[in-house]
Amino acid sequence: MLIAGKAHSDFGAHIPMIRSFSLGNNWPPEYPLFPGEPIRYHFLFYFLVGMLEKAGLRIDFALNIPSIIGFAGLMIGIALLAQKLFHDKRVTILSLVFFLFNGSLSFVRFFQLHPLSPRSLIDIVTNTTFPSFAPWGEGEITAFWNLNIYTNQRHLAFAFALSLLFIGILLFIEKKPWKTKLLFMIPEVVILALLPYFHQPMLIIIAVYMIYFFLFFPRLRGILLFIGAIGTIYIIPQILPLLSAGEKTIRFEPWYLMASPHTLKHAASYWFSNIGLHLFLIPLGWILAPKYIKKVTAPLVFIFLIPNLFQFSVEMAANHKFFNFFLIFGNMLSAYALIHMFNKVKKLSLFIHILAYWFIGLLVFILIFSGIIDFFPVYNDGKMALQDIPKNEAALWIRDNTPPNAVFLNSSYFFHPASMAGRKIFLGWPYFSWSAGYTEDRFQIMKKIYESNDPQIYCPILNKKNISFLTAENTHNDPNLPIIDPSYFSSLASPVFQYNGFSIFSTASLCN
Repeated sequence: MLIAGKAHSDFGAHIPMIRSFSLGNNWPPEYPLFPGEPIRYHFLFYFLVGMLEKAGLRIDFALNIPSIIGFAGLMIGIALLAQKLFHDKRVTILSLVFFLFNGSLSFVRFFQLHPLSPRSLIDIVTNTTFPSFAPWGEGEITAFWNLNIYTNQRHLAFAFALSLLFIGILLFIEKKPWKTKLLFMIPEVVILALLPYFHQPMLIIIAVYMIYFFLFFPRLRGILLFIGAIGTIYIIPQILPLLSAGEKTIRFEPWYLMASPHTLKHAASYWFSNIGLHLFLIPLGWILAPKYIKKVTAPLVFIFLIPNLFQFSVEMAANHKFFNFFLIFGNMLSAYALIHMFNKVKKLSLFIHILAYWFIGLLVFILIFSGIIDFFPVYNDGKMALQDIPKNEAALWIRDNTPPNAVFLNSSYFFHPASMAGRKIFLGWPYFSWSAGYTEDRFQIMKKIYESNDPQIYCPILNKKNISFLTAENTHNDPNLPIIDPSYFSSLASPVFQYNGFSIFSTASLCN
């Protein structure tokens, strides 16, 4: 299995999720990297991928085909909505271009790292790293504007596409007769019912649009009541388990990822760095737009303000989905502002007309330059080879010799053989479980089991946590893992599988 280097970390969670459905038994679903509690991660996209693999598709096709459909659907949705609202193919094309190539000012940092020279073009097309990658890199320009978020978070584009479809249907049926509205109520309710398991933040965005449309689009009030009432019946039983326990409480937390000082001046500077000229073109486009477009796009104010004021999970960075969605519509307004200005000046003299061409062209270049630079780290990304079944002998043995719902105490995190075989592991990479809202300190439990060397201590824990198998290997004093002595466990019981320093023990034999 070949995985792009920049997707390696995220796929360390996605592959176990997929395999828990295709090769394991994960229903009712639990997080395969933190079993024993109800899942709180929107898993439906990866369930679909797992079912496709289970039906016989190779895992790369099973994952990439829905990803392609989702991303293509998002671009089609952007094009259809832009064309419906603005009736100008130039606005539609620019909206797509602005979506694909972000408008941040990360190109400034690129030239700080790679000073302008005759080699600059080569530096750009051979670049393998993003110049800006906050909050995990220097500066304040975040990692969430380039295409890497879609190659890594494969469910995101599909969720955005579903949300655009929901909004687009409402705009389409606004002036239609009631029979047509009732007919389109079915896909609207289906989308609402799917979103809690497909992508939870989209529910908040959809709720903003539903409330706004109810207040300001009188012809939609009746159908919105129907959709809201029926959708709520489906949503509440789904969303409560996802929100139960954990640290996913919504709380007031202004300033998003901005460093101090927390002032309006710094906020303006922060967002100018992150979305560039769109900061001015989006409101300008809204001011210049016809009344109907103003009315349709007004909810963008709330989509932008809400994630600047509130935190919706333990990880503030997760709020980026709101800003990405904001820019989908915001890009349309930026495109309209540019085309509107060009239409106004082209009626003047030929010189002004030519000058306008160059000026608008320069603005477009500035708006997409960072996106062009950010494209090449994705394009030039290297691949890592991951040994999969049947070449992965440990995973093959686990798949063929252990129950599909077995839980393993794991001696490593990323792409553990049990995860590759669709089994659950006691604790995946701790960042994954933390960001999903799980609070139990399982690392300390792992240390107690692996390091106590006392069956009276670890056997009750193994039984309580329903752990059926334990893996042991030399951890080389890795600070992220407990210190494991495989010879200790071998002195108690014979491993049920052993290969190249990796051993699997049945907990029943260890605690006999």
